[in-house]
Amino acid sequence: MSGEADRPPRQRRQLWISPQSSIDDGATLVARYAHLIASPSCQQTLSFLSFIDGNQTGGVFMRRTFGLALLFVLTFTSLSFAQAVTSGTGAINGKVTDNTQAVMPGVTISLTSPSLMGVRSAVSDADGLYRFTAVPPGDYVLLFELAGFSTVRNEGIRVSLGFTATVNAELKVASLSESIVVTGQSPVVDTSATQIGNSFDAKQLAALPTSRDYFSLLAGSPAVQMSRIDVGGSTNGTQQGFVVYGTTGQVRANIEGINATEATGAFGNYPDVGAMEEVQINTAAHSAEASTPGVQSQFISKSGGNQFRGTFFGGYSNESWQATNIDADQIARGLLGGGGLLPTDVNRLSAYQDENVGLGGYLAKDRLWYYGSYRHQDIKARFVNFPVKPQQTILNNYSAKFTYNLSQNNKFIAYTQLSQKRQPQRFDSFLLGVDTGINTSEATTWNQNFWAWVHKAEWNGVLSDNAFAEIRGGQYGYDWTNGVNGTGLRYEDISNNLIYGRNRNWKRERRRNQVLGTLSLFRSTDFGDHNLKIGGEIFQESVNDIYLDGYEEDLVHVMQNGVPLDIIFFQAPNVSQNGLWTYGTFINDTWRISDRVTANVGGRFDRYRAFLPGQEHAAGRYNPSVITFAAKDNVVDFNLFAPRLGMTFDVTGNGKNVMKVNYGKYWWNPGADFLFNVNENSNAWWRRHRWTDANRDGRWNEGEQGALVSSRGGAAIESLDPNLENSRTDEIAAFFEHELMANFGVRTGYVWRGVRNQYARINAAQPYSAFTVPVQVPDPGPDGRLGTADDGAALTAYDLDPAFRGRTPINMTTNVAGGDASYHTFEITGTKRMSNDWSLLASYGYTKSFDNGQTAFLGNTVRQNALPATPNDKINTAEGRYEYSRQNVKLSGTWNSPWWGISVSPMLRYQQGFPFGRTFAATLSYGSVRFLAEPLGTRRQDAITIADIRIEKTAKVGARRDISVFFDIYNLTNDNPAQNLQWSSGTAFDRPLSIVPPRLARIGLKLNF
Repeated sequence: MSGEADRPPRQRRQLWISPQSSIDDGATLVARYAHLIASPSCQQTLSFLSFIDGNQTGGVFMRRTFGLALLFVLTFTSLSFAQAVTSGTGAINGKVTDNTQAVMPGVTISLTSPSLMGVRSAVSDADGLYRFTAVPPGDYVLLFELAGFSTVRNEGIRVSLGFTATVNAELKVASLSESIVVTGQSPVVDTSATQIGNSFDAKQLAALPTSRDYFSLLAGSPAVQMSRIDVGGSTNGTQQGFVVYGTTGQVRANIEGINATEATGAFGNYPDVGAMEEVQINTAAHSAEASTPGVQSQFISKSGGNQFRGTFFGGYSNESWQATNIDADQIARGLLGGGGLLPTDVNRLSAYQDENVGLGGYLAKDRLWYYGSYRHQDIKARFVNFPVKPQQTILNNYSAKFTYNLSQNNKFIAYTQLSQKRQPQRFDSFLLGVDTGINTSEATTWNQNFWAWVHKAEWNGVLSDNAFAEIRGGQYGYDWTNGVNGTGLRYEDISNNLIYGRNRNWKRERRRNQVLGTLSLFRSTDFGDHNLKIGGEIFQESVNDIYLDGYEEDLVHVMQNGVPLDIIFFQAPNVSQNGLWTYGTFINDTWRISDRVTANVGGRFDRYRAFLPGQEHAAGRYNPSVITFAAKDNVVDFNLFAPRLGMTFDVTGNGKNVMKVNYGKYWWNPGADFLFNVNENSNAWWRRHRWTDANRDGRWNEGEQGALVSSRGGAAIESLDPNLENSRTDEIAAFFEHELMANFGVRTGYVWRGVRNQYARINAAQPYSAFTVPVQVPDPGPDGRLGTADDGAALTAYDLDPAFRGRTPINMTTNVAGGDASYHTFEITGTKRMSNDWSLLASYGYTKSFDNGQTAFLGNTVRQNALPATPNDKINTAEGRYEYSRQNVKLSGTWNSPWWGISVSPMLRYQQGFPFGRTFAATLSYGSVRFLAEPLGTRRQDAITIADIRIEKTAKVGARRDISVFFDIYNLTNDNPAQNLQWSSGTAFDRPLSIVPPRLARIGLKLNF
C-alpha cells in the first residue's frame, strides 16, 4: 500500500503566464506596472539615480535602464516563488517520493543547524519538490514528516558558499511510529551550477599547515600558480602575484559581500582567516553575477550562535628552529650577503608570532547573535634582495559581526573589520620590480603604515511566497602611508638590479562606497523549473595619490651595469585625484529543463564612468605657477553587455555523473587607477633624459642631461584615444564531475581563455609605422660584454625614422594591434570532504599560454612595451605573443588517527619553473631599448616542490572544551629552488633573486571553549 489514495490530487504546474489568462489580463498587468513606474514615489527613485550618477546624459540612461528592469522584476515578482543562493549562502532542494517513486506533496521538511537561527520549515509541493533558500554555510539536519509514513532524518548535509545541495528523500508507509536515520549522503556534485571553484570551511582553515592568509589559500587551490612561495609565513603581509588558467588580474575579492578589491588585481586588505566560517575561491565559469573574469573570492565571517563559544590560536617560531639551504652554486652565481648576514642566511625567518582570539554567542537566543575576533602577527623574515636585516611585518586585525532576526522572514546583519599593516622596510623601486630590485640599504625601502577597513549593513528576507531579496551597503577603504627611511641620492641599475639611496615620500587614499542587491525568484512550469536571480550594484570609487616629495633632490640616476645611462627629474609635491562610477545589473536563470538537464542562461550590463575632480598642480621645476585642471565628469564611459551560458547534463540520472559546459564573455573593470595613465595631473610628474656624466663624479650636474627620452604629467603629454574600446576575456569551459564515493568528488576538464582589445599607454609621437630603419644590434651574450666568446647572433631591429626623432613624447592610452592572447588549460581535481576521519584536496593542471600584455615577468623586463607597440617588441616572439607551458600539482588533507586524538595534515605544492629567455639593453636613436635575446622558454627557472606537515594532538576538557597542541614542519625536504632569477645580460645574469626559505619548525596551541 503506497498511500496514494490519501494524497490530494496533483496540481498541474502553471506557466509563467497561465494559458488560461487572457490577453486582457496580461495587458492589465503591464498597465498596472507602467502606472507604478509613473507614480511620484517611483519617479523620485529614478531622479535619485540621476542625481547619484552626477551626469545628465548618464542619468537619463540610468533612469531608462532602471525603469525597464523594474518592470521586468515586478512582473516576475507577482508570478514566482523565491529560491536563493546569495553571496554568502548556499541552498538545499530536492524531491520527496514514496517507495514506488510516486511524488509526495504535503510533506513537512524541517531544517536545523547550529548555523541557523531557530528551525526553518518547508512543505513539498504538488510535484514533491521542496527548497530552502539562503542557507548559511554549515552542517545541517533535514527531517521529513507526513502522517502515516515513517519519519526520515537526514544528517550531515554540508552546505558551502554558492553550493546547492540536492537531497531527495523516500518515505515508506508505517503502521507504527518509526524513524529512519540517513547519514553520509551529502551530495558532492552540484547538478545545477557550472562554476568552477573550491571552498574552505572553518575546520579546514584551522587544520592545514599554512600561514592562514588569502594567498596561502590560493596556493592550495587548483589551477592557481603563485609568484612567491610561502614557507611558514615568510611572505605574510605582502601581496603576491598569481596566475589562474593562464591569466592574472581582474579579480573580485569580497568580505561579507562587500567588494574589497585593491584596484583590479589584488586583495585590498589582510583579513583574519581565523574569524571566517568559510572562504570560497571561484576560478572560472562564473555566472552573470560576476562582472570580471578573474578569481572571485568570498570571505564569510563566523556569526555566533545559541551557545557561547570561543577560540584561541597561537603559533610561534624563530631562527633557531630553521635550517639553511642556500648552496655554494647559488652563492657563486652572485647571491649577496650584507649587514652582518652571511649569504646562507638571507632567506631565513628570524621570528614568527601569530595570536588569534575569537568569541561568539547570543544576546537573545535565535534573535540576536554576535561574533568578534582579534588577530596579531609579527613576522621578521630575511630576503635575498634585501641582504641588510630582517624585514619586519606587523599585522593587526579587528572584526565584529552582529546578526539580528527582525522577524521570522527578515534578518539584519552588521559587520565591520579594521586591519593594520606596519612594514618599516617595504621594498619598492621606480624602475625595477619589487621582487627583482636588490635593496642595498634600509634607506632604499619605504616605512609603510597601512590601515584598511570594511563596513557593511545588510537586510535580507522573504518578501512573500514569491520573492527573496537582499540588499547591502557599505564601504571599503584604506589610507596607505609610505615614509622615508634615510638619506642619499637615488640610483637604480636596470642591468644588475642594484638600488642605492633613499626612497620617495608618498601616500595613497582609496574609498569605495557601494550598494548591492539581489532578488531571487522561482517558478515550476510545464517547460521546467526556473530559478531566476536579478541583481544590481553601484560603486563610487575614489583614489588619490599624494606625492609629498620625489626622491632626494627629486632625482633618480639610471645606471646600466654601473655605467650612467639616464637621469629622471621629478616635480613634487603633487596630489592626483581620480574617480570611477560603476553600475552593474544582471539576470541569471537556472532553468531545470528536466531531471537531468539544467541550463544557466544569463547576461549582465555594466557601465563604467571614469571622472576627474577639479585639481591643482603646484608650481615647480616645469611650471613657474600653479596649474589648475578643470573637473571632467566623463573621461571614459564604457557601456557593456556580456552574455553567459552554461549547461549541465546528469549522465546517469542519479546526480553522481554530471557533464558541464559554460561560455562567458567578461568585460574588464578599468578601475579608478586606470586614470593615472590619462590624468593630465599625473600622480608622478617626471622627465627622463639621456645622461652623460661629463666629469665622471657619478652624480648628475646641471648641463649633463641630454635628449628627452620620456615624460609624465602635463596637458600636452597625457591623452586618451577617443575611440578606446574596453578589454575583455572570452572563456569556454567543459568539465565532467563524478562522485567517486560518498563525500568524494572528482572533476576533470578544459578551460580556454582568450583576451581581446587590450590597451596600453604608448608614445603616440612614435607610432609603429615610424620604426622603419633596419639596424643590426649585437648581442653581448650572458656576460654583457661584446667581443667575448659567449656573444650571441646579432638581432635585426628597427630604429626610428629620422623624421620622428626628437619629438616631444605624447603618452596616449589606446588599443594596440596584435595584443590578443590565448590560454589553454587541462585540469583534474579530487575533493574528499571530512568523513571516516580523512579529507583530501588534490589537483593537477597543465596550461599552454600564448601570452601578451606583459612588459615583465616576475619583475624581469623583457621588452619596452607591454603590448607590441614597435617592431622591436616582437623580436623572438610569435608576432608579439610569448609561447610557453606550465604545470602544477596540489595536495592537502587531514587524517584523524585512531590513537590518542592525534591528527596529521600534509600539504604538497609543486609548480614547474617559469620559462624565460635572456634579455639585454642596447641604445638606439630614441633611447635605451630592452631586447629579448632568445624566445621565452629557451631556459626555465627551477621547479618548486614544497612539502609541509602538521601533527596535532587534541584532548577534550569537559563536554564543550578541547585543547590542541600542534607541531608544523614547512619545506620538509629543505628544498632550495630559486623562485626568481636575473634574466638580463651582465655581471648579474642568472643571479638568484629569491630562494625558497629552508625547512622551518613551528609549535602552536589551539583552544576551543
